[in-house]
Amino acid sequence: MKTRYTVYKSDISYFSGKLEAYLRYKGIVYKAVECGQREMKKIAQTTGVKKMPAVEMDNGQWLFDTTPMLEWFEQQHPEPCTTPDDPALAFLALLIEDYGDEWLWRPAMWWRWVPRASRWAVGYAIGKAFAPTLLARPLGWVFGRRQQREWLWGDGVNLANEASVRDMLFREFEFLERLLARQPFLLGSHPSAADFGYFASMFRHFGNDPDSAEVMRRQAPNTYEWLARLWNASADKLPKAIEWQWPETPEWQPFLQRIAADYLPYLHQNALAFQRGQKRFDFTGHSLAFQGTKTTNYRVYCRERLQQQYLQLTTADRDKLEQLFKSVGGLGGLQADGVIVSGLAESFILPREAKSGRSSFKWIRSQPRN
Repeated sequence: MKTRYTVYKSDISYFSGKLEAYLRYKGIVYKAVECGQREMKKIAQTTGVKKMPAVEMDNGQWLFDTTPMLEWFEQQHPEPCTTPDDPALAFLALLIEDYGDEWLWRPAMWWRWVPRASRWAVGYAIGKAFAPTLLARPLGWVFGRRQQREWLWGDGVNLANEASVRDMLFREFEFLERLLARQPFLLGSHPSAADFGYFASMFRHFGNDPDSAEVMRRQAPNTYEWLARLWNASADKLPKAIEWQWPETPEWQPFLQRIAADYLPYLHQNALAFQRGQKRFDFTGHSLAFQGTKTTNYRVYCRERLQQQYLQLTTADRDKLEQLFKSVGGLGGLQADGVIVSGLAESFILPREAKSGRSSFKWIRSQPRN
């Protein structure tokens, strides 16, 4: 008998879209439950984490956090495969997934919560899910201001760098438009972890929110088409033979530089701040700087996990990756100062037995990703 899955999610959720796209592609049957106040309370009580998406299995066990969830599903449902057979390319797919999940969070927050049309539309949708209709608009207004305060103005975004945060979206379009004009998915003929990680922000935020969706339709039609293609992808619609592509074409260089010179240094500086017990730190990268950004222990875990996966590669595969990143500064930021332990690794061993009692709200505070 096949395991039955109930997915607790939201149609405007960054990571719900990522998980659903993956399940749809893999042909994994699930029951979708749109989250309101009651469902969020259930998730919090049974997993200890008040976040969605979360998956309840018919044996009473739970899955949460999309990256370990996708890894677990990949083991349980290996076909169609989303992991490149080249170990170096497989690691790159996971690195791109992490970049899409974490680094694109700020521009996703900007485009959703700063433009008025998007802020009002999404705020109202959230208000309707968690309050009576008469209270939906005021609750949405309060929630929108809270999101701005929590993830933008209170997390290192200011007048000096706001335009750069906004324009992060256009830098991604420059990369994606050229790549997707030539091939259907980021690493070749079929979807990989790289596609699903990038999809999270691109679909639910950039591709659906009023302001950014109009920008994408006009300026990034190949990207817009890729969102629909991935959402509708399934094994029977694609060739049986998978052709993975090593990233050698010119459009990859600026993108790889953002990973090597901005994202990995951010993870490194965040981990150092965590190690020193600092609640905030000043980040300086190649193209962006954030003063007083929050120290996030979840992103210490993200770096720890990437480091472990990198060290499991053979010397030849690590050399292959170093050569790929050589012209943009290398992967030094990944291993600088060694492994800084987050203390969260055991929390993401899946599946988890259902808990009883109150959720550990303190543990999830200021942890944006799921």
